[in-house]
Amino acid sequence: MKARDYFVLGSKLFGIWCLFQGIVGLIAVIPTFMSPDKLGPEMNRIYIVTAIVSRIIPVLFIVAGIYLLRAADRLYEFAYPGEGGQGTDLESKFVLFVKMLGIYLLVRYIPDLLRTASECFVYLNAPPYFEMFRERQFTYLNAASSIGGVLLGIYLLRSGKVFIRMGLKGIQGEPKKNNNQETT
Repeated sequence: MKARDYFVLGSKLFGIWCLFQGIVGLIAVIPTFMSPDKLGPEMNRIYIVTAIVSRIIPVLFIVAGIYLLRAADRLYEFAYPGEGGQGTDLESKFVLFVKMLGIYLLVRYIPDLLRTASECFVYLNAPPYFEMFRERQFTYLNAASSIGGVLLGIYLLRSGKVFIRMGLKGIQGEPKKNNNQETT
């Protein structure tokens, strides 16, 4: 198989995983369709935003899964702009796995980023009598790691040249041993 075939196959496997996550997520958000009684206007607005975000995340997983299953070839064109996996077999496989890691990071951190945005909204709009300094701090740290994960995922999928060069330098820098020669 060629690197393109492996990439398409891996993308489709991630697509199945996304569909599974989306279906499980849809089941988990069923309780959000029952609104609690006697919420004040501030708390009702907070509840609505968090319910919408928690409903959107499984739908995004399902959409991403369908996209990865149906459009893996288009994603390959995005990941390998103008190149076709040149280099040795080991080099092309390393590049392939770096790009697959990019897909994984995107699938993993985009939902976290949406959850974190929802939490930020909650903490910023909570009534003043709730002291949520620690929760806000945790959310900001989580937002930073989620943003970093998404940006790194996009970078690895689209290019990843810095990491590829570092990895290939380690692969190419190893001395090749000949079984017929004695090492000193």
